[in-house]
Amino acid sequence: MMIREVFKWCKSTVRYSSTLQLRDYQQHVIERCIERIVNKQGSKVRIGVSLATGGGKTVIFCNLIKQLSEKYGFLRTLVLAHRRELVMQASGTVRKCIPDGIVQIEMGRCVASLDQSVKRLEVVIASTQSLIRRLENYPRDYFDLIIIDEAHHAVANSYLKILDHYDSAVPVVGFSATFERADNKALSTVMDEIVYHRGILEMINDKWLCEGKFTTVNIDCDLSKVEISSGTKDFKLDKLSSALNTEQLNEIVINSYLHKRAQNGFKSTLLFAVDIKHVESLYQLFCHRGVTAGYVTSNTPTEKRDQIVRDFKAGKIEVLINCGIFTEGTDMPNIDCILLCRPTRSRSLLIQMIGRGLRLHHSKKHCHIIDFVGASNVGVVSVPTLAGIEHFEGTLQDATMSDLLKIKEEIVLAKNRQLEKEEAYQESFHAWLNGIDSFDLTLSTFDNFQSFYDQQQTASAVTDLALDDRTFFPTSVYPWVKFAKDGWAFSLHNGHHLRLYKQNIKDQAPEYTLRLYREIPHYLRDKTDVRFIPRELIKTKEFTKAIGKVTEVVEILSKTTDDNSPVKNFTRFAKWRKQPASIKQKQSIRQKLQTRLNNDSSSYPSLSSTDITTFVDKLNKGEASNILFATSLASVYPVKSLLRVLEYKKVKL
Repeated sequence: MMIREVFKWCKSTVRYSSTLQLRDYQQHVIERCIERIVNKQGSKVRIGVSLATGGGKTVIFCNLIKQLSEKYGFLRTLVLAHRRELVMQASGTVRKCIPDGIVQIEMGRCVASLDQSVKRLEVVIASTQSLIRRLENYPRDYFDLIIIDEAHHAVANSYLKILDHYDSAVPVVGFSATFERADNKALSTVMDEIVYHRGILEMINDKWLCEGKFTTVNIDCDLSKVEISSGTKDFKLDKLSSALNTEQLNEIVINSYLHKRAQNGFKSTLLFAVDIKHVESLYQLFCHRGVTAGYVTSNTPTEKRDQIVRDFKAGKIEVLINCGIFTEGTDMPNIDCILLCRPTRSRSLLIQMIGRGLRLHHSKKHCHIIDFVGASNVGVVSVPTLAGIEHFEGTLQDATMSDLLKIKEEIVLAKNRQLEKEEAYQESFHAWLNGIDSFDLTLSTFDNFQSFYDQQQTASAVTDLALDDRTFFPTSVYPWVKFAKDGWAFSLHNGHHLRLYKQNIKDQAPEYTLRLYREIPHYLRDKTDVRFIPRELIKTKEFTKAIGKVTEVVEILSKTTDDNSPVKNFTRFAKWRKQPASIKQKQSIRQKLQTRLNNDSSSYPSLSSTDITTFVDKLNKGEASNILFATSLASVYPVKSLLRVLEYKKVKL
C-alpha cells in the first residue's frame, strides 16, 4: 500500500453499508467476553481468547467493540498490534463493522486526534512501537476497553509499559492463535484467564478451516549440533541457515515442490525460509528452474511488499518466499501449498506457519503442507505435533488431519497395550513374590520350585526370560490351573475352557497341543456321557506358538459384543476375583482337601485340619474358582498338588 494510501486510512470517513455475518462460535466468544467484562470480579479484567488462525479474530473483536458500545456504553477502544500489517488489517475490518464510528490509526506518521467531548464510538488502532513514544498524549482514563491482537506478545516490555499507563480498571481482551511464548515469559502477568479456546483440529472438523494434506520430506541434515537460543529456546537462525542453506538441500526443496506441483497443480505456494540469505538462495533457484517466484524480507520496502502480496493474491506469483514475515497478520486465503523449510522447536511458530494456508477459499479444497525434516529431531516440532504425536519417526504422504489422528490413536493404543503388558507382568510377578497363593505354586514343578523362585527374584525386571512351561504359567496374566502332570487349563466362560497338553518325546523337543473344550448343555447330557466337545487349535514343538494361539482366542473373545453387553475380563486381575470366596466354595474345597488328608495323612505329616481351615478361610473368589475348576477336570491331581504345597510352606516358612 502506498504511503498516500496509508494517510487515507488514518483519517478515513468512508462508510460501509455491508455487515459481517458472524459464525455461531464467534458470537459465543463475544458473549463469553461480555459476561466476564460486565460481571467482573475484582478490580480488573484481563482475559484471553485462543482461536486458530483463520477463525476470524479481527471480526470477533470488532463486533465485541460494537456490542459493548451499543449495550453498555463503551465509547472508546484501543486496539494494540505489533506489526503494520495487523494495524492495517484491523482498521479495514473495524471500518466495515462499525461504519458510523470514528476509526483512527496511531502509527508512524499517522497520529490520532483525541477528543473526550465527542460522544461517538471511537476506535484507535495503534502500533505498539509508535504508541509507546506518544503515551503522554493519552489520558489514563481515555479508553473504556483495550484489545490486544496477537496477544502472545503481550508480555513484552513495550506492552507492559502501555498497559501500566492506563487505568487498571480498563478491561483488557487479548486474541491469539496460541498463547504459548517461545521465551517462556509467563502470560499470566497479562492475562488472568483464557475464556475461550478453539484450535485447528476443531476448526477443521467443523469446516471453518480447510483440510490440510501433510507430506514429510526427509533431508540429510543433522540439526543436533545447531545452537539453541537461551532466550527463545529455538534454533539460532544464523547457525540454522548455515546447516540448511546448501546447494544439495535447496535442490531437494525445489525438486519436491516441482514433483508435488505436477501431481496437484499448486497455484499459490508460501515458503517459509530461515533467514534472508536462505530466502535469496531459494528465490534464485526457483526462478532458475522456471518458477514464477517472489520474496519478502524485513529489508523489502513497504510499498514493494504490498505490491508483491497483491500479485501473489492475484495469481501472478506462484511461490512467495519469506522469513518471519507472514507468520502473523497477513490474510492470503488463496494459499494452497506451504513449504516448511524452516525447522522450529516452537509449537506456536509451527501453528502460525501452517495456519497461513488453512483459510477457506473457493479455489481450493485442501492446503498441501510439505515439511522438510532432518535426520535428527533434537526437539524439532513437526506436522504430527498438531495431532499430539510427539517424536514421530515415520513419513507422511498427503496425510489429512483425520489420518494424523488415526496414527495418534494407533500409537496410543500400542503404548497402552505395552504398558498393560508391563503392568500385568509386574503385578503378577510381585503378587507371586510377595505371597503367591498356595494353589498357584502348583503350576510349577515342585522339585524345582526353589530354583524357579530364586530365578524370579533375580530377574524380576527382565522381560525376555526364556518362555516355557516352567516360566510362563506362574507369571501369566490369565488364571491357568495345572490339572495333570503335563496338562494345564484356562477357564473361558460357561464351562468352556482351553487345555494345553505337553508330550515329552525322547531325544526331541516336547510337543504341545492346545485344544478348545466346549461344554455340552445339561439338557443334552441325558443322551450322551460326553461332557465336552474338544477341538484341536494347534500342535507344535514351539511353546510360544501355542501361547500365541491362546492370545488370539482371548483377543477374539474380548472384542465388543454385538449387543454391547460387557466383555468378560479374562485376566487374574478381574475385580470379582478379589472378593471373598463364598460359603459354598469354601465348604466344597475344605471337604476335598480334608478327605484327601484323611486318606493319605502320611504324605503330609505336618498338616492338620486347622491348617486346611486357615487356608480355606483366606481364599478369595478367584483362588477358589481356580481350585474348583481344576478339580472339575481331574479330582485327584490338583488336590494332591495343593496339599504338597501347603505341607512345603508350613515346613519352610
